Amino acid sequence: MEKFTHFLRLPAVQLVLAIVLSLAILVTIAVMDLALDPRPSLILSRAIGALLAFGVLLLLGRGLQRKTLEEIGVSPRGASPLIVLGVLIGAVMMGTIAGLMGLAGWYKVASLNFDALALGRALIAFFFVALFEELLFRAILFRQLDNVFGSWIALAISGALFGAMHFANPGATLWTTLALAVFGMGIGAAYLLARNVWVAVGLHWAWNFLLGPIFGFAVSGNATYALLTATSAGPDLWTGGAFGPEAGLLALIVTTLASAAMLWVASRRKHLSPSPRASAAQRSSPGF
Repeated sequence: MEKFTHFLRLPAVQLVLAIVLSLAILVTIAVMDLALDPRPSLILSRAIGALLAFGVLLLLGRGLQRKTLEEIGVSPRGASPLIVLGVLIGAVMMGTIAGLMGLAGWYKVASLNFDALALGRALIAFFFVALFEELLFRAILFRQLDNVFGSWIALAISGALFGAMHFANPGATLWTTLALAVFGMGIGAAYLLARNVWVAVGLHWAWNFLLGPIFGFAVSGNATYALLTATSAGPDLWTGGAFGPEAGLLALIVTTLASAAMLWVASRRKHLSPSPRASAAQRSSPGF
C-alpha cells in the first residue's frame, strides 16, 4: 500500500491524473450544455464545474500531496484583495483595448441599455465561468505541469489547452484558438504573480464582464446582454470581427505586453519554477 501511495505521489503520475480528471470534468460540463433538456443555466453548470474542480484539487493537493490550501494557492483566506488585484489588471487590459478601438474609430457607442437584473445575472455568471476555468486550467493543470516541466513550459501547454477548449465556440478558427491560447498564457502570468488562483479569477472575470455585458462585444464568439449598444467596424485582423476583440491583433499585443510585465514581477518575486533540466544543471555546477 505504501508503494502504491508513493507511486501516486510522483509528479508525472499526478499530472496524468490531473489531465484525466480534468477531461472528465470538461465532458460532464459539455453534456450539461449540449445534451440536457432543459439546459441548465450558465451559473448552475459552471458552479457545478467549479465544485468538481475543487474536489480534484482536494484529492491531488490535500489527499496525495498533503499540502494546505494556502500552499495549493486556493485558500479563501485573503482571496478578496487578490481578486481585486486581478480585476484591476483585467479592467486596465480591456479598457485599453476598447479605448484604442474607439480612438481608431472602430468602436462607437450608440445607446445605453440598462437592465439591472440582466447586468447582475451576467456579473454572477461570468464570475462562475472564471472560477471554473481558472480552478481547472491554472490551479489544477498549470500547477501539475509546473511541477513536472517548470513554469515556462507550463504556461505554453496550459495556454494551448485553454485555447483548444474554445475551439467549439461560434465562429472559432485556428487563429482564434491561437489568440485565446495567448490570452490563457496571460492569465497564467497573473496566477504566477502571487502563485494564487484568485488573481487569475479576478482578471478573467473582469475581462469577460467588461468585454460583453459592458462594452457590448462578443465574448469568444458568444453574444451576451450588453449595457452599451455599440457598433464595431474596422479590419477583422485588428478587431477580431464577429468573434470579438479577443481574436484581434490589438488584444494580442495588449495581452502580450501585460503578460510580459506580470512575468517580470513574478520573476522578481522568484515565483517561476525552472525546468527540471535547468535545476539539475544548477545543482551539478560547482560553487564559488
